[in-house]
Amino acid sequence: GPRRRGRQSREAERMPVPEGSPRLAAAAALLVAAAAAAGYIAGVQAAKARRKERFASPRRRRREELCECGTVLPKGCSPEERERHRFSNRHKKNMLQLENASEVVVCEEVGEYRAAAVQLVKPDDWVLEVGSHVGGTTKVLMGLTSRLIGVDQQADLVAQARVKLPDVRFEVLDAFDAPKMLALAREIAPARFKKVFIDISGSRDLATVVRLMDIYENTLRPEVMIVKSQALKRLLLRSELWIHHPSQMGADS
Repeated sequence: GPRRRGRQSREAERMPVPEGSPRLAAAAALLVAAAAAAGYIAGVQAAKARRKERFASPRRRRREELCECGTVLPKGCSPEERERHRFSNRHKKNMLQLENASEVVVCEEVGEYRAAAVQLVKPDDWVLEVGSHVGGTTKVLMGLTSRLIGVDQQADLVAQARVKLPDVRFEVLDAFDAPKMLALAREIAPARFKKVFIDISGSRDLATVVRLMDIYENTLRPEVMIVKSQALKRLLLRSELWIHHPSQMGADS
């Protein structure tokens, strides 16, 4: 278990290493690293198991229900009351807003980002890549669709990308320049950018990332935004709906 692996790690750290023996020193260092890694992995797995047991217990259920429009309905809501809600202005307004909202896919590493492209981009999609850099991800995207525009605010990076990928259109643009982004969108009208890939540095602060997403949500209105952001991923991993919070779970009667 984790405790036993922890003891192994501490014992490995205390192992004497003969002087003048680099091979033995390297072996000891590997043993220490392996023991520490094993203890860490075991701890993570145990934490995941406890969390799964906490949230997935079959003896517990929500006290309230969530309508597809996002409205919380009381647990005792009758079929007639649910039907009345479905025809209410609140339900209709919420559904309209959801239908017009972009789906958001969040990635942390470049491998995830490019894997998302392979899975989500279709041959007839118009794709806007924001933060195209020298064309690393662009090369993946151009293999999926020919309707592709890459933008970056650094002219030297755009110049390199144009040399590497002469068949792709690249523009020098500030990601936050909404009028110029709209001008690009008007060029492809009546089509629109269905997929927008956003990589303005994966370590960029959360407020900046969300502000940019909001701009594109209200101007370009893509079907999907694929965002590479460590901060946003961490936020989503820590997030949950209130009705799914443990305090809102009640035992079955």
